[in-house]
Amino acid sequence: MALANRINLADNTKAVLWDMDGVLLDTLGLDVIVCNDLVQKYFGEKVLLSREFIRSIFAYHPPEFWRMILAFVEKNYGISEALKSLDEIFPQYNEIRNNTVFKPNPGIIEILEDAKKQAIKCAVVSNNPTKDVKQIIAQAGLIDYFDHIVGNDIKKLQKKPAPDTYLLASELLGVAPGNCAVVEDSLLGAEAGHAAGCFTIGVCTGSADFVELESCPWTDCVYTSFEPNRIVLNFGQVTKKRVVTPNDFVSHMIEHIAWRLGCEIDLFWNSNDWRALGYFAGKEISRFKPVRTKGAALGMIDDGSAEVLIDLSVSSELEFQSVAAIDLAWFLSLRCEQLSSGTPLVEMLDGFAKGLDGLFTIRVCNLEDPHHTWEGIFRAVGIALSRIFSGKIEDHSLIVPPGPEENFTSGDISIMARSVDFCKIVRKTAESQVSLVVDFSKKAPFKCRFNVSDTIRMEKFCELLHLFSEAAGCSIDVDFNATVLSSSHVAVEDTALVIGRALKEILVLRMQIYGVNAAGSSIEIPEDFFSQPIRVGVSVEGRKIWKMIPFDGNFTLLRKNFIIGQNVSGDLFSEDLDDFIDGLSGGLGCSIVIHFKEKPDPDTGWKMIFQHLGKAVNMAFEVNPYRKGVPPGVKATLA
Repeated sequence: MALANRINLADNTKAVLWDMDGVLLDTLGLDVIVCNDLVQKYFGEKVLLSREFIRSIFAYHPPEFWRMILAFVEKNYGISEALKSLDEIFPQYNEIRNNTVFKPNPGIIEILEDAKKQAIKCAVVSNNPTKDVKQIIAQAGLIDYFDHIVGNDIKKLQKKPAPDTYLLASELLGVAPGNCAVVEDSLLGAEAGHAAGCFTIGVCTGSADFVELESCPWTDCVYTSFEPNRIVLNFGQVTKKRVVTPNDFVSHMIEHIAWRLGCEIDLFWNSNDWRALGYFAGKEISRFKPVRTKGAALGMIDDGSAEVLIDLSVSSELEFQSVAAIDLAWFLSLRCEQLSSGTPLVEMLDGFAKGLDGLFTIRVCNLEDPHHTWEGIFRAVGIALSRIFSGKIEDHSLIVPPGPEENFTSGDISIMARSVDFCKIVRKTAESQVSLVVDFSKKAPFKCRFNVSDTIRMEKFCELLHLFSEAAGCSIDVDFNATVLSSSHVAVEDTALVIGRALKEILVLRMQIYGVNAAGSSIEIPEDFFSQPIRVGVSVEGRKIWKMIPFDGNFTLLRKNFIIGQNVSGDLFSEDLDDFIDGLSGGLGCSIVIHFKEKPDPDTGWKMIFQHLGKAVNMAFEVNPYRKGVPPGVKATLA
């Protein structure tokens, strides 16, 4: 249940019980001024009460509040018997307070108006005397919004943090505490509301800050303010973004989804109600017209990876899975940057599923750093959503790219020519020379020539390379010459490194002129998610890293039966093909992850890897105008 799009209440809420100071009214600022004026009047200008100190004791009832101030003055300024001035100072303070017209905190009137429209009863419950509360509330123009005013002097009730005043307010309204919401700015008040059995909301407009209220055991939800929430997503340049939530890591995860979806985003969220944030974000995305009902993706960043399936033909549900090597409960319990556990992120994803009214299946595949795995999850969610919702993509063929650049050198690489579709490149080392052309226009056919010792057979490698190039959507012309030594692993790795570098030269130009996806995988549709024995992901948004991840967790067996010591198609060494992945990752400057749902025989499996690797590269190279000119990733490897 939402009030004026500013706070969310439990669905069973029938009444709201409001603290006054710091919640309904901005009284803290005046207290800082008045308290300093009075202590300086009595004890000299050297005495100073900081805003932080006043805020720390702000929730106590006024006489105790002043006892604490005078005790502070005695201790910190060496003024003996300052407490004896209480009887003189307190009446002056009380008179100023009671005759001041305080302004309601921003958003309070809108919330009270909406509560009235929804027939939700309201009461003020304050640690001040009832008469004073009524006077202050009336002067602020709020008295008509409340059915009852409960101060700290009725029937000799115990003061907050005891629950007595909240229990009395509940009784006067005729609403059970379990159907009441308490709104408090202090730990004392939150403890009282919780002890009364009410749904307790903390708000950082007075005594306590967000961290204090969120980490205490008494709040059900915490708000930064009563400002209205806002989320607007539209297909457009992804650098146009404003994302404000109470937690930076949550903001980053929302940004991942918007980025992958290809959206500008304007988000202001005022609470740690992460499920509600996910719900409203999902609802905002549901405004877009879907082009299909299902989408799947592999998401990754550095050493974290996950797979996601979203199905809008199934009613809302969130399902978390993990591969056998990962203890899912342990992963979800781990801290993640500014979050003490993954619970807020699970709640937000559950909200997304409800807002989009679809099934979200999350498969956690690799865990070395929790924040990388969570980034992989949210990237995959964004990519899967981009399969379902798509903006109007401009026809990039209408953009006339610059002509090919020719003849420049970078390290041991000579770029003979490069364009958005083509790169001719030569690399010379002490052992070999590789001349290579990568051509996405496919004007030249695939060619593969290796001038090596007769003891080395490269025909089957050329067949794998052809599978890769076809799936990547390009032709490759490679001419490898061993100048000193013939070595199969050198031939394979050098070729991969040069292919990767040629691809990078093309990708940089595409990023600058058109914009690119910058990440891709072999998982695209539900059948891929469920059935592919081996799935591959590529991303140029992280560091150069590659990993093979067996879902059963038995890497030793994978290495023994697949990666090392195996003959592939009779002539190829599996450890040389392993070097191909390493070389491609180094040349392209990308992350590559290979998930093994099953372990097919080496012949079948390596063919699958090369084909799926090509598909992932093809997807990463796809034009995406929403990211035009934007070097992807923190490391900006395409800059």
